[in-house]
Amino acid sequence: MHKGTKVDQEYVFGKNGFPMDVSTWKQHGDYPSHTHDFSEIAIIIQGTGMMEVEGQSFAFHAGDVFVLHGNRPHAYVNTHDLTLINITYVPQAIAVDRFDSGILPGYQALFVIEPAIRKTTPYTRHLTLTADQMIQIKALADIMERELHSKRPGFQLMAVGHFMILITQLSRFYTESEAPDAQKVLRLANALSFLEQHYMEEIDVDELARIAHMSRRSLFRAFSEVTHQTPLNYLLNLRIMKAVELLETTKKTITEIAFDCGFQDSNYFSRQFKKVLDFTPSEFQKKFNRNT
Repeated sequence: MHKGTKVDQEYVFGKNGFPMDVSTWKQHGDYPSHTHDFSEIAIIIQGTGMMEVEGQSFAFHAGDVFVLHGNRPHAYVNTHDLTLINITYVPQAIAVDRFDSGILPGYQALFVIEPAIRKTTPYTRHLTLTADQMIQIKALADIMERELHSKRPGFQLMAVGHFMILITQLSRFYTESEAPDAQKVLRLANALSFLEQHYMEEIDVDELARIAHMSRRSLFRAFSEVTHQTPLNYLLNLRIMKAVELLETTKKTITEIAFDCGFQDSNYFSRQFKKVLDFTPSEFQKKFNRNT
């Protein structure tokens, strides 16, 4: 597939610039296929058009919100009277996942599931804001845009603070959506949210299927499509990532961390940690000078 132009971070954020930008584009015309290694939230203020993402096409109109993660070729075509707010950011730098975003089913739906399924599934499930919701989101984005472009002292803190509020509001709006297609996505989102909240507990796959209102077979298929893992493999990797956070931010022992993250055997935890990250937990501490 032709990926078109690669837009690099320096072009958008500037050399050594803050890894977030917000811009309002009025009369946004067609834009050819391109990729970038950062994430993008597009909020359609007015007008219509088509978005092409990795061979899939979908129509959009005022109120629509969609998220694009890095290195996914996409293009705007057949635009008419289009105004949009474009929020670009580097997820690793903003570190949204270090907070409790994962427990929000709407966050899982909008920021995890939808971007993943566009590769293989006709995309008809984007979030559409009501007029009142649009006013709230636009107000937050406007503050972010002013702060990021004026660069007054404290602009980074102001921008990130309002960004956190914005993605939380979008996530809540998605959860509140009564659209049938949104509800379908939220089924799997509820399962991912449950794992985020209960990863330290013993998880029964049949219970997870009930939470998602899916058959066991459908649950495995959905996990494979979105995460490329089985539910239990996803849980194992989630526990490992939670362990990494604790190794980086606490002075707990490796055994304590193992139990906190749902492992009943610290030796098994160390073996699985090494399989995923190529380091044992103790090697990770030494290599990255964590708590030693």
